[in-house]
Amino acid sequence: MARAELDVGELLMKLVARETGEISKVDYHPQKPEFSHDTVIGETRLLRQSPESQGVSSAFFVELIRKLSETKECNIHKFMALRHGKVIAECAFEPYDMDMWHVSYSMCKSIVGMAIGILIDEGKLSLDEKISDIFSSRMNPFGFLRKNVTVKNLLNMSSGVDFYEAGAISGNDWRKSFLEAGFKFDPGTQFEYNSMNTYMLSAIITEKTGESCFDYCKEKIFVPLGIQRVYWESCPQSITKGGWGLFIRIEDMAKLGQLYLQNGEWDGRQIVPAEWVKESTSWQIETNKGDNSHYGYQLWINDDRPGSFAYNGMLGQNVFVYPDIDMVVVTNAGNSDIFQTSKMAVMIRNAMKDDIEVSDIPLPEDFSSLNSLKAICKSVSGRNNNFPVIYSGGWKNKAVRMTTGSAKLHTSSYSDKRGNFKSQVRSFNVRKENHLIHEWLSKLDGRTYDIEQKGVGIFPLMMQVVHNNFTDGINKIGFRLCDDNSFYIDIYEGMEVYSLRCGFGGKRYISSINMHGEVYEVSLVSYCVTDEYNRLVIRNEINFLEEACLRTFNIFFYDDAADRDDRKGTFIHPSVPARLEVRLMETPGTSMLINTMKTMAPDALSGMQGKVVSKFFKGGIKEAIEHAVYNTIQPTINGVLSLPSTPEPELDTPSEPVDAK
Repeated sequence: MARAELDVGELLMKLVARETGEISKVDYHPQKPEFSHDTVIGETRLLRQSPESQGVSSAFFVELIRKLSETKECNIHKFMALRHGKVIAECAFEPYDMDMWHVSYSMCKSIVGMAIGILIDEGKLSLDEKISDIFSSRMNPFGFLRKNVTVKNLLNMSSGVDFYEAGAISGNDWRKSFLEAGFKFDPGTQFEYNSMNTYMLSAIITEKTGESCFDYCKEKIFVPLGIQRVYWESCPQSITKGGWGLFIRIEDMAKLGQLYLQNGEWDGRQIVPAEWVKESTSWQIETNKGDNSHYGYQLWINDDRPGSFAYNGMLGQNVFVYPDIDMVVVTNAGNSDIFQTSKMAVMIRNAMKDDIEVSDIPLPEDFSSLNSLKAICKSVSGRNNNFPVIYSGGWKNKAVRMTTGSAKLHTSSYSDKRGNFKSQVRSFNVRKENHLIHEWLSKLDGRTYDIEQKGVGIFPLMMQVVHNNFTDGINKIGFRLCDDNSFYIDIYEGMEVYSLRCGFGGKRYISSINMHGEVYEVSLVSYCVTDEYNRLVIRNEINFLEEACLRTFNIFFYDDAADRDDRKGTFIHPSVPARLEVRLMETPGTSMLINTMKTMAPDALSGMQGKVVSKFFKGGIKEAIEHAVYNTIQPTINGVLSLPSTPEPELDTPSEPVDAK
């Protein structure tokens, strides 16, 4: 077993044991700045046009967006389509915002590939240059020299180096670990996807230019394309991560796809050499993957349409490029997609391959079709109540049927009654929740509950691991009702207090979480329900708006509400439950961490240690560990009502959160 895999196993066991704080072997320091919602100087926007003006029917996008919204597994956050460089369809799915940046994961590998092409064009690097020559001053003379890894091997994922993404949690010096690692196969003979190959390309840029890959890309790519609100994380040695860690807006992702459609040219300026674009998007190596059988230079060669390719990041961060029809399709999502095999990716790729029809000349404007597109986009965004809200299958009674160049809404005879019924039900739920807030939740005002279990945080485990930012553990949960009838849940975690405003009756509110100096915006929607034991439950869905993660945070109140005394005969806290239970889940993340645990092969350990571990695993301990991992990812914690001792410090009520509606 490689050292990095053992480090992954060790970290996993620490998480299972609910250790908190500085549990990683990688030094942490805050990096990500708070997102700016203001347009900055130098930022440019793409032109917006109707689909018909660019030779595409609006009905195509109506049907595609409807399917994406109705398919729960898609968990799509944002969608954008370009033709001839114009935005012809765009949609943010509630509660996400088209303007906010989003984590890109491996999508940013393709940007590193662009930067390498520019560096080669400047005469500072060559494809056949050996890594051992570039980093000769850092080389172990008895290690890496036995294999000749070239820049090209890094670009097409054929280095064979046995140091993977897991190395990102194994220590601070990733370059040294990569250079001293062993090999799984001879360089250039096989394809094996490895983010550390891209990290080393980023390190090469730094070695050759003296500046970070991020700064180099800002100068050579981002600024010329009008990309300003962007951030790229770095490793502990200040080298841009390269293969992940980029936060970027979906419109700017679209620009990067359009750049390659235009053979590297932008506004009359050659940004990336045209020959490099051609070479990067050509078959460079076979992948032996059924869904994507070829890889170029830091991008995937697709077979959807002639010449098509993609910049791909896990969990649904994609830039699909279709040169034969001059189109770009971009997504942000939070699904279980590792490459391009999720329902969302397959749905979009099949639609672009089989369903779309394009014209080289503009189609007649069809205002009915275009209005249908606007309606469904506003509906799924949750930002305009004048349009119907799409619940599961909600558009089936208003089916959008494809016609030649248009879309018509065929409404069934009972749809109005059914719509009125849904409105009445929703109105009743709003009234019921408002009643609960006034009559019941108001009793929780100022109450806090001490958490009995330690080590569970509001931050999803996926984000903790990826950003090396680990929780200090929730120690207390409090509730506050403000004068304007707004209801807050206060999460006491370490030295921080996260004040989250609950949005009842379908409303959402934006709050901020400062996790060890890194500020993340979250959207919270809450519901009052009862469980099978008739316990009151406040169900909370917390979307991390810059990430792919959703945190479900459900609070169950025990049915033991009664007056309690403070052991001195004085009654306090009238009719407030003495205990609560909190169940947390995150989406996505569970399967990934479970699969990581399953890769821990005990037979890779040698000597007596290996024999002992193997015996434990064969005796069923592995199943117990797997169960413990599930409990770590989907934990349950309990709280007991705090008895007054010393006065609680007063919390400043946060400034009025942004109502997403």
